[in-house]
Amino acid sequence: MSLRRLGILLALALAVTGGAFWLSSQRTLPRDPDFGTPVLPGLAAELDAVTGIRVVGAGNQTLLTLDRGSGRWLVVEQGYPADATRVRRLLVALGELRVIEGKTSDPARYAALAVEDVESAKAQSLRIELRGLPQPVALLVGHAGTGQGGYVRLPGQRQALEARPALDVARAPRDWLQRTIVDVAPERVTALEVERSDGPAWRAVKPAREAAHFDVPGLPKGKELTSLGAADSAANVLGNLEFDEVRHAPEPAPPGRAEHAVVRTFDGLLISLSGRREGEARWITLTASYDAATAARYPPAAGQSAPGAEQVRAEAERIAATAHGWEYRLPPYRFDAVFRKRDELLRH
Repeated sequence: MSLRRLGILLALALAVTGGAFWLSSQRTLPRDPDFGTPVLPGLAAELDAVTGIRVVGAGNQTLLTLDRGSGRWLVVEQGYPADATRVRRLLVALGELRVIEGKTSDPARYAALAVEDVESAKAQSLRIELRGLPQPVALLVGHAGTGQGGYVRLPGQRQALEARPALDVARAPRDWLQRTIVDVAPERVTALEVERSDGPAWRAVKPAREAAHFDVPGLPKGKELTSLGAADSAANVLGNLEFDEVRHAPEPAPPGRAEHAVVRTFDGLLISLSGRREGEARWITLTASYDAATAARYPPAAGQSAPGAEQVRAEAERIAATAHGWEYRLPPYRFDAVFRKRDELLRH
């Protein structure tokens, strides 16, 4: 073996030995004694007792207030229901928050982690306050950390911490709104009725739960659908219907062009929608009720699962109570799908 090859092998052996020694030393590095301890001890067991959340920003300004009353969360600044799933996700994350390691205790360095007190007009941090618990709970939330966590500090304590999981705390009240207005599964829908100011009214009907396609009765002589399933989209108009913006409905309703639609389900849910255009924006209002006659006309077949009358009536009341007095701005494509022109379904 040449001296050159021997030198290369010796260098490789030293590199491998050095790497193994480094890895071994890393395994024995001292761990932060607080690693894994809860940042907010006892909170995980008391989440159901929380009745309010306040998010405070720079200058001690309240950015967001969430209040739980009558069994549901409300975005106080908007007066509209909050996304309960997002609220719960935040609370669970707070309850699960565990220390990764301690960080600075020097107030002069808090700003680097964004965990300074919010009394400062230049503070980058957010203070989360929880209401309804036996003892007040508050936490300063800063920048994201190096891994799957972030920097936090308990008010009144000098020690900043890196902790996980990361906390999703949106500053704007609109980001906490429950954006789904209604979500009606397509297999529930039996009829869609549409009235437009610029064309004939029309109706799409599925005559039975097991029917494959929707029909459009009363077509003009010589007119036919573009295809057998041309009207089947009627079943999808209220599937996960989300708004882009919500505001108090104007009273009385502004004059001008308006559209109307009614969606009926086999189990008796009836939703009426009115739509109007405001420049490039598309706005709707809606009401909901229980239609016992339709439910009686289409009883589920033996072995077929379907919501009962009380369940559907409660659903209608919940939708009506939420939507009362509000106007929703929809994406234009969703608006056009709800108030579709009959001519779009026909051969020309």
